Amino acid sequence: TVEVEYMQALFTLQYGEFAVADYLAKEVKGTSVFIPTSAQEKGIDLLLYKFCDGINKVLTFQVKMSRAYYYPNKKYQGTLWLNRFEPQENADWFVIVGIYAKYPNEIHSAKSSDTKWDTIMLAFKKEEMINFMEEVRLKKNPDKYDKMFGFGFNGKLEIKQTRGYKEERDMTKYLIENRIEEIMEYFD
Repeated sequence: TVEVEYMQALFTLQYGEFAVADYLAKEVKGTSVFIPTSAQEKGIDLLLYKFCDGINKVLTFQVKMSRAYYYPNKKYQGTLWLNRFEPQENADWFVIVGIYAKYPNEIHSAKSSDTKWDTIMLAFKKEEMINFMEEVRLKKNPDKYDKMFGFGFNGKLEIKQTRGYKEERDMTKYLIENRIEEIMEYFD
């Protein structure tokens, strides 16, 4: 008899991590995206790498994801909800990912095949994320941390922090599309 061993999967890649890796690979030319295969490496989900003038340059990314929640007749098309977390020191960037359905204009007569999916990604440098998490406080008692934070959005045109801060604040500047130049500059 012949013994057959089956290959076990070393890792799985969550959609949020895939979306960030795919975006970085397309936008930051001349770099490679590496994915740690060990679950032992806490705080790093992706590495963005480039060999420049005899030097290995690496940026590390941690990815957090939320699905979109929809509330009809509200101010925002959808919201993202995430648990407050302690940012890991070994990540250079933190990317918050939300996936949402882009519905056609005539939603009542639309077929499910008319729905397209899109992704919102907010990118924070390590110090920005540390400061952001420090500011995630209860509105009614700002001395205490809120256990969650959230964002309301209307596509990529308007993204506001709606939970975890004393008032709504614009977060559009953190869209990864608005931060990609800063990421690319690291490799120049």
